[in-house]
Amino acid sequence: MPPRHFNVALVVLFLTAICLPGVGLLAGADRATISEAEMRELAKLPDWSWQPRTIAAWPAAFQTYFDDHFAFRNRLLHWQSAFLWHVLRTSSSDTVVAGTDDWLFYADDGGIDDYIQTAPFTTDELAVWRLAVERTRDWLKARNIPYLFVIAPDKQMIYPEHMPSSLHRMRPDYRADQFIAYMHAHSDVDILDLRPAMNAAKPGALLYHRYDTHWNDRGGLVGYQPIAARLREWFPAIHPLTREDFDESPLVPSGDKTTMLGLVDSGKVAMPGLVRRGGWPYRVVEPVHPDPYGEEGRLVTEIAGSTLPRAVVFRDSFAGRLMPYLSEHFSHVVYLWQNDFDPDVVLHERADVVVQEIVARHFFTYMPYPDSIPH
Repeated sequence: MPPRHFNVALVVLFLTAICLPGVGLLAGADRATISEAEMRELAKLPDWSWQPRTIAAWPAAFQTYFDDHFAFRNRLLHWQSAFLWHVLRTSSSDTVVAGTDDWLFYADDGGIDDYIQTAPFTTDELAVWRLAVERTRDWLKARNIPYLFVIAPDKQMIYPEHMPSSLHRMRPDYRADQFIAYMHAHSDVDILDLRPAMNAAKPGALLYHRYDTHWNDRGGLVGYQPIAARLREWFPAIHPLTREDFDESPLVPSGDKTTMLGLVDSGKVAMPGLVRRGGWPYRVVEPVHPDPYGEEGRLVTEIAGSTLPRAVVFRDSFAGRLMPYLSEHFSHVVYLWQNDFDPDVVLHERADVVVQEIVARHFFTYMPYPDSIPH
């Protein structure tokens, strides 16, 4: 190729490379709202107004939006993640730890801090937790409302054998263990640890997928059963579901909506989800178009004409797989994605029982405020 033609081609290639991301953004080539590779929500287009403060802040906000949404960004990140993992066996994100035997673990949100245990609970912190839980129990007890506090296990708690040997634990226990031991010694509040049930079921079923953060539907079913059994002590009409109540179908999901690093887990793809025989008796009444994975800040289910109890469940992301099973046992149940107890919601919803679910790693990132709970 003559030098002049080569130079022209090089200029055209350069202009195409720098213009394509912006042109693709305008054309809507990549409308993703979540980055699977980074395990986070992408920036939203900033609102515009003629207020001086908004005008001054808008360029930086738009730059953040553009950095998250330029054309083919997610695809490029996926290729990068796949290459680093499948070829170099390393993670492309600080929020994901590369385990052994092709397993990945979520490192953010206190997960790895809780695993390593460089900062166990102090006695003062445990006392704050005890006071918060006892005040919640006592406020509900004064209104004849049973209260169940549930601890969901992180993936590394059930499958520690797949954690990398380079992560050296400072203690053999977790903050959840410290909290449970402290409560057994100083309180009579009902604390339900789901790990014994999960460990018992582990040899017979895969409870967490290799690249997912949360348990799959089989893990959720195992975790749900001790909850339902405990609720049955208060409400004998509740009959816990078993594996025999379900068929398998490849048309329903068996795990998370997204996978860590955006990778494809062939084992997860091949695993059919669980389908309730005869269908679910409840319906979702809020929101109108619910997320099939339960990723809603507020979700309400009802069973028409039922005399079953009413419930309020304060929860985090791990309850997404519990909600389909629990909803079968309540005429009306409100699921709120929050760690804080809210007495006003309990009164407004006329709850007959309250369940508070927390994943174990949140003992590292969340501290309750007992003074906010009426007593």
